Amino acid sequence: MSACPSAGFEQLICDGLSEPGWVVVPDFLDRGTTTAIEAMLRTRWESGALRPAGIGRGRTFQVRPEIRSDQVLWVDNEAPPAPLEAYLQRMEGLRRVLNEQLFLGLHEYECHLTTYPRGSFYRRHLDQFADQARRQISTIFYLNPNWRETDGGALRIETDQGIHSVLPEAGTLVAFRAADFWHEVRRARRLRLSVTGWYLSRPLLP
Repeated sequence: MSACPSAGFEQLICDGLSEPGWVVVPDFLDRGTTTAIEAMLRTRWESGALRPAGIGRGRTFQVRPEIRSDQVLWVDNEAPPAPLEAYLQRMEGLRRVLNEQLFLGLHEYECHLTTYPRGSFYRRHLDQFADQARRQISTIFYLNPNWRETDGGALRIETDQGIHSVLPEAGTLVAFRAADFWHEVRRARRLRLSVTGWYLSRPLLP
């Protein structure tokens, strides 16, 4: 695992994704921007804008609360909520650097707003769909100030070195190779907020 502050984050993320394949970045955005995103997401959640998340895609999509019980709202990159603009700009800059240094062929970035209400979880899984390999890099940007271990909701990532737990503390970004790491979200004991996304390769031509 690599950990780094926001200054020079691009190189340290590249290094972490190269080896061991995942990285944790504290203070990825400034506190004011992070707080604004948190407030926007909390307002959307309280208004009922988020919907139960599912597993699979297309015809195989199912809502399975025994597997995952979070709620999501997909972000329109062409007209994102104003608080997300700085985050999306930083992710676009990172996409370019990853392509230049790691030759990943990342074509675009997609993300959704994510809430785990109290008692919610997501069982052990991979982010790569079985019938499609476009998701190359997974990212999670956390929005929860003063998170404690007793609040639950940790991200648990399985690596060759063992299982690592990451608390969803506000300002922290986690990135990892989507096809390589089984992971889960432990049951949250308070409302847990994040922006979850993926760098995608180009779609295959028919």
